[in-house]
Amino acid sequence: MTRDQVLEFVKAHPASFMATVDGGEPRVRAMHTALIEPVGLTFCTGVNKDVHRQLVANPSVELAYWDPKTGVQVRVRGEMEHLDDLDLKKRIVNDVFTFLQPVVEQFGYDVLSLFRLAKGTSIVWRAAQGAAPMEVAEF
Repeated sequence: MTRDQVLEFVKAHPASFMATVDGGEPRVRAMHTALIEPVGLTFCTGVNKDVHRQLVANPSVELAYWDPKTGVQVRVRGEMEHLDDLDLKKRIVNDVFTFLQPVVEQFGYDVLSLFRLAKGTSIVWRAAQGAAPMEVAEF
């Protein structure tokens, strides 16, 4: 898959599993991709969350996206960039994660933390291919 094809796949399946590292141990959790744009995949979390602390300490991640209907899995790995962008936070809260509006009204935007995976490696696996080599490309 090309980068554009990966972005289209993620738009259709924005829920991911994000793997991080904490004290040398793997950690994984489900994460919804807040923004899927040509600049990359942007995530929003709380500054009080373990995932925030883990990404600040070690920005290396791997994301897994899955389409159960087609049996296609797309993984993207790379290093997250920690963003300090109030306008982007406002856009996410107002347009994507509207459930965060009461949190922001009470505590402000500083409780939110943004990370973006702008480049890395994509790995595509198709169930129909079985044990065939995976498709690896730059993201």
